[in-house]
Amino acid sequence: MKLYHVAVHREDKWYIGRVLERSGVTTQGRTLDELVDMLRDAIDALWAERDVQLELVLAAERAPRTSRRAVRRRVSA
Repeated sequence: MKLYHVAVHREDKWYIGRVLERSGVTTQGRTLDELVDMLRDAIDALWAERDVQLELVLAAERAPRTSRRAVRRRVSA
């Protein structure tokens, strides 16, 4: 099983996710669950990989830009 790290930030009512290990996959979802589904679909379509594990790296909301922290969330298949 391949593990990908995904940088996630909130923009208006959307979660935006970008795979960090490889370029080419950036997508969005209204919820984190929808974002994960969209990421899995994009990874399968672009790289033909179905059995992947995603670790979401969430940017802290409302933190000053200089002190922004990351929160990690692992999503299993």
